[in-house]
Amino acid sequence: MQAELADDECWGAALRLLDNGSCELAARCVAPRREAARVPAAQTGARHECMARVLDRVSAKIVVVYWCDATSCRYGDQLWRVGVARRRGRCALSGAPIKAGDAVYRPRQGRPSPVNAAAMMLASEVERVLPN
Repeated sequence: MQAELADDECWGAALRLLDNGSCELAARCVAPRREAARVPAAQTGARHECMARVLDRVSAKIVVVYWCDATSCRYGDQLWRVGVARRRGRCALSGAPIKAGDAVYRPRQGRPSPVNAAAMMLASEVERVLPN
């Protein structure tokens, strides 16, 4: 907490120097930053925009996917395996809703677990863009 306060004081001082000593600009800029840090991402309604592209089929159950999410990761040739959805979600290819029990592709697990491990693509959408 002490380091956080020091960072805000430094930021405020820098803004005052840039704005010829105006404390109002520093107060407007620092306060929203503190407030936003307290709000969990799930409550902000923020949606991560990602790009998923099916590149190739390795076998009947595995495809190669290009995955890019500017907020977290990029995988140029990630292996995804077909399986059954255990929970609801949204298809990374089409945005269509996924229900528990639907056939989906997910990133192949490893160590460490991929950042996009919770992502899913409907198997029907993968077949549409990359038929057997």
